[in-house]
Amino acid sequence: MKVAISGITPVGCACAALLSEAGEDVCLLGTQEKLDRISGKKLNMRQTWDGKEISTDIYASLYPPFTPEVLVFADRVPDTLPAAQRLLPCSREATVATIQTGTKTEQIVARVFPRDNIVTCVLTIGANCALPGEVTLNFKGYMVVGKAYDAPRWREDVVLELMSRAFNARLGSKIAHYNCTRLLLNLPYCIPGIIGESMQRTFLDPDIAEAAVLLLREGMKIIKKAGVHIEALPDFDEEKLNELLGLPLPEAAWKFLEAVAALSPVPCDGPILGSLERGEPSEVDYQNGELVKIAGAMGRDAPLNELMVRLVHQVEKTWRFMSKEEFLNCVRKAVPHQAPPQGL
Repeated sequence: MKVAISGITPVGCACAALLSEAGEDVCLLGTQEKLDRISGKKLNMRQTWDGKEISTDIYASLYPPFTPEVLVFADRVPDTLPAAQRLLPCSREATVATIQTGTKTEQIVARVFPRDNIVTCVLTIGANCALPGEVTLNFKGYMVVGKAYDAPRWREDVVLELMSRAFNARLGSKIAHYNCTRLLLNLPYCIPGIIGESMQRTFLDPDIAEAAVLLLREGMKIIKKAGVHIEALPDFDEEKLNELLGLPLPEAAWKFLEAVAALSPVPCDGPILGSLERGEPSEVDYQNGELVKIAGAMGRDAPLNELMVRLVHQVEKTWRFMSKEEFLNCVRKAVPHQAPPQGL
C-alpha cells in the first residue's frame, strides 16, 4: 500500500519505521528544516523492551513521490493545518488517517479535506526523537480506529488493515469518546515539562504523583459533566482508573507512580518535555488547555489544569524549569484544600 505520513515527529517517525518494516511503501513528509536534519534519509528506531533495532531507508520530502492511498497525519497539532493545505492537491482522493494527540486533529484536517475521507486513530505509544529520524520507542500500545464524521466503512477497513501491520488495532464506535479518554490520560504528562525531568523521575516523588492524581480527578469530573462516557482503550481499564481516583490521595499517588514506572525500562520524556527539549512550542493548549475549554463551555472552572497551561508557557518563555517545591507551592495555591500538604 502506498502510504504518506505527514509529520517528522516521534509518532510519525515510529509509524513510518514500523509500516516500512512491515513491507508498506512509505514516505515521510515534513518541513524543510526537519528534512534537512534526517541523517542519510534513514529512519533508525530502537525498541527499549527487547532491544530490537530497525533501520530503514525512507523517502523524505515536502511532497509524496506517488499518489498516496492513505495519508496519515501525525503532525504536531499547530503544524497540522499548513500540512493539510500543502498536501491536499496531491492527496485529494486518499483515505486520511489522523493520529490523535488531543481532540482536534481530525477537526483541523476537516477544514481542508473532505470529511468523508477522514478516519481517526487513537493510539497509546511512548516515542522519543532526540533528532529527526532517530526514534526511541519506549512502549508500543494499542490503537482504536473509528470515524468522527461519515467516512464509509471501506475507508475504516483500509486504515484498520494498514495499522494492524504495525499495532494491535481494532475498530471502535463513538471515537470522540475514545479521544476524550486519551485526552484524560495525557493530562499529567505536562508535569515533566514543567519540572524538566523524565516521567519516571518526576513521578517518583509521591507529592508530584499526588498532583498528577489531582489533575486526573479534575479531568474526570469535567469530562463526566460534559456527558462523555470514558471508553476503555485496549490497554486501559476504566474500572481500575475509577478505583485509583477514589482512593485516599497518598494511596492513589503510589498506585500512579507504580503505573508510570512500569511503562518503560528506560526514562521517557513525555510529549511536553520532548517538545521543549527539541526547541518547539508544546501542545499543552491542545491537552490540558482543551480540558480547560471544555470546562469553560459548561461555565465551570478547571483551576489545576489551567495552572498547568500557564506554567508550561512560563517555561517556554523563560527557558527555566521549576524546582519540585516551586511547582508544589503553585499547586497548593491553586487547590489549597486538595493539594499535597506542605512538607510531605
